[in-house]
Amino acid sequence: MIGQQNYTVILTYGNLIFGVIGMFLSLQGNIAGGVTLLVIAGICDMFDGAVANTKKNRSEDEMAYGIQIDSLADLISFCCLPAIMGYSLGNESFIAILIYVFFILAGLIRLSHYNVTEMSRKEKKREPRTYYEGLPVTSVACILPLLFILSNVLNLDLASIYTYILAIIGLLFITKVKIKKINVAKLFKMHEEKQEKNI
Repeated sequence: MIGQQNYTVILTYGNLIFGVIGMFLSLQGNIAGGVTLLVIAGICDMFDGAVANTKKNRSEDEMAYGIQIDSLADLISFCCLPAIMGYSLGNESFIAILIYVFFILAGLIRLSHYNVTEMSRKEKKREPRTYYEGLPVTSVACILPLLFILSNVLNLDLASIYTYILAIIGLLFITKVKIKKINVAKLFKMHEEKQEKNI
């Protein structure tokens, strides 16, 4: 089998699988199911790096493969799925479709930029990245579910604002804004150390 197949890629593959199933559910009119799987895909993406870092003897090819599949999975789950959800909400106008295309393209640009800078950074130093340039595409796994919850609580017409929210998020993907990265592995280590002190 081609590729680098070991336990470090399982969550990344899960990210992709949940994203694809979310698209099918959304096209069938099950938007709530699509949102749920968007969140689950986000959880997979949140922990895949921490899992990969547990394999201390990863080769350069394994690391490069992990970077590539992570971005490809993110493009499906956090760019294509939200666009499909918008279309399934009934936003099928020419302008709406242009916004969906822009959103996916902006995500592609953001992810490609990340890959190039990440591979260049890893050649110079092994320390984890401390900030992102541009809004990470994975942020939609938090933003869109919150939008759906707020629309239900405040009785908003989600279909009328969803497309414009995607346009704003797409712009943030490609804007040169620095956003601090949350180190999930470090948070877990701090939590474990705190528990050990309490024992």
